[in-house]
Amino acid sequence: MGHPLMAKNTGDIILRDRMQFTADANGDLTTLYGRIDLSAYVNPVSRAGISVKEIKFQLRNPTSTQTPNTGCFPFVAESVNLTANDIQISAMKLYATTRAYENAADVGIASPDVLCVYQRMCYTAPTNTSTSTRIGQFYSLTEDWYGPADLHPEGYTVVSDLLIGLACDDWQLVANQTVEVDVLIVAEPIKVTESRLNELLSQGLDL
Repeated sequence: MGHPLMAKNTGDIILRDRMQFTADANGDLTTLYGRIDLSAYVNPVSRAGISVKEIKFQLRNPTSTQTPNTGCFPFVAESVNLTANDIQISAMKLYATTRAYENAADVGIASPDVLCVYQRMCYTAPTNTSTSTRIGQFYSLTEDWYGPADLHPEGYTVVSDLLIGLACDDWQLVANQTVEVDVLIVAEPIKVTESRLNELLSQGLDL
């Protein structure tokens, strides 16, 4: 998802991590965070930081009984109950930030300290709702991706650990399952100016 991976320049680093999140019995997941340890690259005392250029996410479901050979994450949120009248709307949001927002509903592309936002919405319904027996099913899926190249074309300066946030509404095909998020980051080690460092540290104290 997102732009093609930027070519690795001399001095660029590529970081990889894997995080696990468990949805509840309804396929819901309140806002949770995984932390990417950047202590090997950032140090406020020596003004060492990184400029994040690109981030890639891959959703995985390695314990799925539906895709046991590949561990692929379900493309849609749920299977339609053909005798139900309900129209199901499901949503997922995944993002990288240096600010621990209490609720993913508050996170958007204009939110401070957000490096990227991925969101997926799934609309599921029977194709025929005029009879007591539903016939067929209809899916509509939308995906939005706003990466660092979109939100911070000049690169985003980081002097602390990075947080990966995830929240889900009614993604029933992963109910009671532990899903994984693979994260890949392309960044450049930099020396942060004193004024920029003070600004970033002040933002951190306000969180």
